[in-house]
Amino acid sequence: MLSIAERLVRVEVTPSFNFSFEFMELGVLQHLDRQYTYDVIPQQLLGGLLFQGIHRPPAGTSIEFELLSPATVYFFFHDKVDGGYSSIFEDLPRWRRCDAFPQYDIHNGDHGLKMVMYQLEAGAGLYSIPPASEDGACFNIVFQKQ
Repeated sequence: MLSIAERLVRVEVTPSFNFSFEFMELGVLQHLDRQYTYDVIPQQLLGGLLFQGIHRPPAGTSIEFELLSPATVYFFFHDKVDGGYSSIFEDLPRWRRCDAFPQYDIHNGDHGLKMVMYQLEAGAGLYSIPPASEDGACFNIVFQKQ
């Protein structure tokens, strides 16, 4: 799957941790270190390339990605365990907040029912997400080729 992903995007996380990619579809694993699955997925995310990292990365985690062709990038995170991304994304002018968002682990309580999602229309090039300001940033990224 990594070879398929690298035709569209190259991702680097700092500090480094294991990550993978999968197509965004019902039942896909949210993160590599949990068994949570995405059970509700907005239409615009379906078939996109899901970045799967770890469930609770540390404060200071930053993401840099290089798009090899134009894409719509969706960055979404838990509404409470957000690593500070709620404040960070409010100050990123090119990112637009979306009304819809995915939901995970919907049959086991309410912890995965509320997320916040932002969208970026991006051309080929290098982009970065500022470092998380708090521990435990429960996030994912979907890259949807244009």
